[in-house]
Amino acid sequence: KMKRIVLLSVVLFAISCTNSQKTEEGVSQKYGDQNITEEGVITGEELMALLEKKDSAQVKVAGKINAVCQKKGCWMYIDLDESNEMLVRFMDYGFFMPLDASGSTAIVEGIAKVDTLSVAWLKHQLEDANASQEEIDAVTEPEISYSIEEATGVILK
Repeated sequence: KMKRIVLLSVVLFAISCTNSQKTEEGVSQKYGDQNITEEGVITGEELMALLEKKDSAQVKVAGKINAVCQKKGCWMYIDLDESNEMLVRFMDYGFFMPLDASGSTAIVEGIAKVDTLSVAWLKHQLEDANASQEEIDAVTEPEISYSIEEATGVILK
């Protein structure tokens, strides 16, 4: 009898600790800061215009996820517009994205900036994506990119 009570308690605790919450559009999941909301969200175009005037900005930006690290979900790229995307990494490696999150919409909170991605980082990403050695060796120049180096929270839709 005691085992059943303990098991039921564990199951109820696990259910109460899930990241999901119902929204009008379906199920959204929160990662990182559980207090993140959709209030004040901007588009990728608005972010790029903002970063033309400032070095960095604390934002919540929405975009479609193009790619997620396939090793453990420790980085992702989201669309800003038709020709620009943004690299997102997570505060203190404290949370990760599901490996199958590509194609989903994400609202990401953190400090956005224009950044230089090193050759070492670009090669690391290709390794995580299981690229061929030829593709990895072809990377010889750093890349200028939009990024949020330490996202504090993500809403995944």
